[in-house]
Amino acid sequence: MASDVSQQLTADLQKAACYSMCLYESIDINNHARLGIILRYAVGDIMREELVKLVSLPERIQGIDIYNAVMEAFLSQDIRPEKVVSFTSDGSPSIVGATSGFIQFFVKETKHQVIQFHCITYQDALFSRESSKKFDDVLKDVTEMVNFIVAHALNCQQFQALLEEAQAQYNCLFMYSNVQWLNRGRVLERFVACLDEIRLFMTENGQDYPQLTDMAWLANLMFLTDFTVHFNVMSKKLEGVGKTAERMFCDIKTFERRLQIFERDLESGQLKYFPNLKMHLENSTTFADGPTVFKEFSCIVAAAKVNFSNRFLQFRKMETTLCFLTSPDKTYFKELDLSCLQWLDLENLEMELVEFQENSVWRNKFYDLCYTLEKIESMTPESKVSAEIEILKVWNYLPNQFKSMKALGIAFLTLFGSSYVCE
Repeated sequence: MASDVSQQLTADLQKAACYSMCLYESIDINNHARLGIILRYAVGDIMREELVKLVSLPERIQGIDIYNAVMEAFLSQDIRPEKVVSFTSDGSPSIVGATSGFIQFFVKETKHQVIQFHCITYQDALFSRESSKKFDDVLKDVTEMVNFIVAHALNCQQFQALLEEAQAQYNCLFMYSNVQWLNRGRVLERFVACLDEIRLFMTENGQDYPQLTDMAWLANLMFLTDFTVHFNVMSKKLEGVGKTAERMFCDIKTFERRLQIFERDLESGQLKYFPNLKMHLENSTTFADGPTVFKEFSCIVAAAKVNFSNRFLQFRKMETTLCFLTSPDKTYFKELDLSCLQWLDLENLEMELVEFQENSVWRNKFYDLCYTLEKIESMTPESKVSAEIEILKVWNYLPNQFKSMKALGIAFLTLFGSSYVCE
């Protein structure tokens, strides 16, 4: 069975016109360096994201080591590196280093430029950490208290009994982990929901945490909780299989606009989008620093908005070009950034685009596609069909007179916006 799966993978990759690559290096439970290599490509009307190889790396990882491992994996599966359209990673120096990173060696092998992406979800995770550095002490205190309760079996049992007796909303706390997909928002949200019980439990066990009655510290905790919960909502949208880079960037732009709304909400003091902070301030009759707090938190969100915009410049540069994937009828040739894609043989693209945009039969196919994508967006997660497959079907349906357009559309569909699946 393993041999058959390997043969099918090799056969599919040989048929694929192009593919994109995602690399993710990590340390396993035995402290061994591993490299995951995943390729994304189209086979008929289906998009595939397949693990090509999981490679062991030496202790001191350099760009040349990763390059050798990738080329060995490519050779074993008869994969042609010159077919690689784009490359996505977590941005480690050994992979993207300007002089001796993997990408420098790989581009020489492909003999053409490769579109490079820094994982969109990883940038989101980095940004959420950077934006909350001011609150590191708050998170440290929360972690200490949670560890005291959860990391000791007897304490955990006693606390669960207390929550049950108090008929609390939850029956346990979450432990904090710095791993990307275990977001701090869930830890903080659960901590705030059980705050009264935590305060009582700490007092009964002789643990001195004056922070639990410090109004300023609690205000920072409530703001941090509300803010990180907003990040978690966005992160969930970016996770999972089958996310096109265009769709993921739309979610990023939506959140950027929400940051503007959050800033105004804090400036006005209405706190429509910061419910925990609002409840805390309403219940704290002795805390008179409300206006100062609103201004301080508003400045933090404003700075976060600027950092957020700067971090995703790479995707913003490709924004107009990525729209070609679902809206070629509205795309102007001169606006497309094809500097890394000339090897796809796009000489007739401009003429094909003119002919396509004047042909109502083929243009209407993408009108129908937009309607289909709207219906998919309104479906529940359990019943959703794959949007990327619907997009691929439309591109495959076009006749060969639009050969260059089809090559470009399918190339864009292979792009990884994230290394989430690889991780």
